[in-house]
Amino acid sequence: MDHSNKILKPNAANLAHCAELLRDDEVIGMPTETVYGLAGNALNTSSVRKIFAVKGRPLLDPLIVHFSDLAAAEAHIETNDSVRQLAAAFWPGPLTIVVPKQASIPDLVTAGLPSVAIRVPQHPVFRNILKRLNFPLAAPSANPFGYVSPTRASHVAHTLGSRIQAVLDGGPCDFGLESTIIDLRNPQVPVILRHGPVTAAQVNKTLQIDVRSHNGAGDDTAPQSAPGLLTKHYSPTARVTLLAHGETLTADAAPESGIALICNQKPTWHTDQANIFWLSETGELNEIAHNLFELIQRLDQQGYQQLWIEQATEAGLGHAINDRLGRAAAKHEAE
Repeated sequence: MDHSNKILKPNAANLAHCAELLRDDEVIGMPTETVYGLAGNALNTSSVRKIFAVKGRPLLDPLIVHFSDLAAAEAHIETNDSVRQLAAAFWPGPLTIVVPKQASIPDLVTAGLPSVAIRVPQHPVFRNILKRLNFPLAAPSANPFGYVSPTRASHVAHTLGSRIQAVLDGGPCDFGLESTIIDLRNPQVPVILRHGPVTAAQVNKTLQIDVRSHNGAGDDTAPQSAPGLLTKHYSPTARVTLLAHGETLTADAAPESGIALICNQKPTWHTDQANIFWLSETGELNEIAHNLFELIQRLDQQGYQQLWIEQATEAGLGHAINDRLGRAAAKHEAE
């Protein structure tokens, strides 16, 4: 069923309407600069439960809480100098910080843990809504749990349109991948839990500390310290098979119909096969990240049974791209 009637232009009337929905403890789809979020009042357990129910998300997977600025967040968290340094460098923007929480943040938001993931978003539509409210917004990606994250309003309407009242249309997301998450519960030992648009090198330069990366191993049945850490995630219906970066295919080895090949850039051997796709003309990482989820969503909706996807180079933003691809492929690895 087409739910495009749920998509609203971000004019004054619709912004006011959506703010009122949020005050009434409803949840709505909203754009951020990373991916579209499913937003609700982070301080109200009724709203938070709706977020989990609409997504089908397990309660052990915590939510990110979005504030208008660091000052607004400081009323609900325990801060430190490292938080202030990163906030000054990257907020508003695609960086999430895990810190100890105060009692005002419901345990339901944080999977029962005494810490919370917080962010100050950059997208003007999201910021406009926050300014109209006197509470922060919990907003995980606006898709069924485990599915590919949405980067357009139409993606949200397609998967969740029957379960929510509105999707604010802010256009395609700038980054196309979820935020970087850094754990600052111990500011002396910062750890990147999820790679994203803000790279480890940028965080190192800001904090003047060597930042470790989460090793990727964890217990999927235990409360997670941050979103995006479960082994199986970001998965389309189609089976995802990963190809090594630069793995050379030829026209003779190209996939048959029913299988789509997604390359970082246009293959030199490319013919006119309808099932060959690329994410960037030049292989530029920002462009690959921006286009990745949108292309996967589109091909999945077109009914491809398998997606062969080339991994990115393991540098900079490539770490984030390959993290998402690895979790997308994990859905079928045990089958």
